[in-house]
Amino acid sequence: MTDPQYSSDELISQRVNHLLFINRLTRRRAAEELGISHSAFNTKINGGSSWKADEILELTDRFKVSFDYLFGRIPIEYARPAESDPEPEDSSSSDETE
Repeated sequence: MTDPQYSSDELISQRVNHLLFINRLTRRRAAEELGISHSAFNTKINGGSSWKADEILELTDRFKVSFDYLFGRIPIEYARPAESDPEPEDSSSSDETE
């Protein structure tokens, strides 16, 4: 159940701040990845404007979290750093000897 002392926008912003921290991501970089301006992202994080549905969807995809997580229905401790796409293995750097 969501915490009644916070609005949904406040909860999302709190969770996004946590996700930025655990993913070692700046607000500027996150805004770029989400396709919104840095100033608009800061305004949303600071509670000056509401998160749009498409932005919430982008957040869930980017950080690999659920809507329930963003809206406070899952404890904040359950978030894990989102893994970036694995780099292709370079067969020339194999440690095996023949």
